[in-house]
Amino acid sequence: MKRSPKKLSEIIEKWKKRKKGYFAVYTKEGRRFVVPLYYLNHPIFRVLLEMAQEEFGSTILGPLQVPCEEELMEYILSLLRKNPSEKLDIGVLSTLHGHL
Repeated sequence: MKRSPKKLSEIIEKWKKRKKGYFAVYTKEGRRFVVPLYYLNHPIFRVLLEMAQEEFGSTILGPLQVPCEEELMEYILSLLRKNPSEKLDIGVLSTLHGHL
């Protein structure tokens, strides 16, 4: 059975409506990360999703992929685990743009 393409923005909005849970995201190399849904509200993750949309388009078929390497994803997730507030250093966002 074939899956139909879905709008990334629609998927994200659907996920944001859930109060708790997780979603999977894949890096360039195909490594899978399971991430808490509340990370979707964080500026760093919003930048990742915007960059994914720029690189892969606004419709997706299959798993959500972000245009970064697994080492950078591990770093981002470690920062979010240590400081999940939205007040992370803005320098991290500019570094993110430089590495993707």
